Amino acid sequence: MRIISITPDIDSGGAAKSLFVLARALAEQGHSLCIMSIAKPSRTKRKVEELTAMGVDVRFFNIPYFPIKLIACPIPFWKNVGRALARLGEFKRLAAEVRAFNPDVIHYNSYTTLHIASLLKGYKAVLHAREVLVEPAASLPLTKLIMKSRVARVIAISPEENEQASRLFSLPVSTVFNSPLGPLRYAPLPEGHSLVYGAFSHITPIKGQMELVKACAAAAGELRAANVQVRIWGGAVGIHQGYHDAVAEEIERSGLRETVVFKGFTDQPEEEMKKCHLIVRPDAAGQPWGRDVIESLSMGRPVLATGSRQTFIRSGENGMLVPPRDVDALARALVRLANHRVLREMSEAAFDFARRNLDPGINIGKTIDCLRLVTGQAE
Repeated sequence: MRIISITPDIDSGGAAKSLFVLARALAEQGHSLCIMSIAKPSRTKRKVEELTAMGVDVRFFNIPYFPIKLIACPIPFWKNVGRALARLGEFKRLAAEVRAFNPDVIHYNSYTTLHIASLLKGYKAVLHAREVLVEPAASLPLTKLIMKSRVARVIAISPEENEQASRLFSLPVSTVFNSPLGPLRYAPLPEGHSLVYGAFSHITPIKGQMELVKACAAAAGELRAANVQVRIWGGAVGIHQGYHDAVAEEIERSGLRETVVFKGFTDQPEEEMKKCHLIVRPDAAGQPWGRDVIESLSMGRPVLATGSRQTFIRSGENGMLVPPRDVDALARALVRLANHRVLREMSEAAFDFARRNLDPGINIGKTIDCLRLVTGQAE
C-alpha cells in the first residue's frame, strides 16, 4: 500500500510514539509510507532519523491543530482559527504533496489533524481516534461533517473512544489497543529497600502533576518512612510553562526536594520506567489509559491512576484506581502501595494482562488490516 499518515507531532507524546511503532511495521512489510507532521520536531530529531533510516518519507508543515475541544488536550479555539487562516499556504502545500504522492489511503493520526481532510476530497481515509471529544461543543457539527464526508473507518485506542466515535459518526469502528515500543518483555522490579514511583507525561494541568505533588506532601512522612522517591518526568509545553514552573515551586515550597524529583524531559521513558516499581498517572480528567499505561504494563509495572474505567487497570490486581483530582485519595494510595510484596504481585498481574492484550504483532496487524479494508486490499 501507499500510505500517507498526517500527524500532529513526530517526536513526543503518545500519538507520535504509537505512529512510530506502526511506521516501523509498515516499513518492514514493504509498504510505502509518507508521514506528514503538522509540526516540526520540538524535542529531539532521534525519531525522525530512525524513521528515515527505515525508508519512511518524513515531511514537516507549519499548521495549527484543528480547533476542537478534547478532554485531554485543551486547544485555544480562536487563536488556532486565526493561525489556520494565516497559514493557508501551508494547507495548500500539504494538499499538493498528498496529490503528488497519490496514496491508496490517508491515515489521520489524531482528531487534531482532521481539518486538513477538508482539502483532500476523494481519498480513502482512516481516522485514529486517540482522544475523547468534549460533548457538547460548538466544533462538533463541523467535526461530524468532515468525518462523514472524508473518513471511511475509525480505529479507536480503547472502548471509550470507540463508543463515542460509533455514536457520533455512524462509521465502522475497530478498537485496537496501542502496542508498546518494543516486544513484550518482563523487567524485574529493582532490588533494594527503597521504592521508586514514576510519572511520565507532558507537564500540563490536565496531566495532574500538581495534584500528585500535593498528594506527596500530604503523605510525606509515610513516604519517607517507606523510602519512596517519586520521579516526575516530562517536558514543558509552551502555553503551560507557568504550570510547569508552579509544579516545581510547589515541590520546593512543600519541602519535598528529597521525596519528589522533577526530572524533566526524556525521549527514552521506557528505560526510566524499568527503574521504577510503580507508575503513577494522576490524570485530572480521570482517563486511566494512554501510552504510559501501555508501556508500563508491557514490562510488568503496576499503575496507580485516576478514573474508574478498568479497561487496562484492574484496581487491586495490576494497579489501583482513585477518583481524579482527589488529593487525599491519591495520597492514601501512594502509601498503601509502598509495599514490596504487593508491588511484586501486581507486577506479575500487569505483565499477564499485557501478554493477553498488548501483543505488538497482533495489535499492529489489526491496525494494518483496517487500512487494507479501506483500500479494498484486505487479505
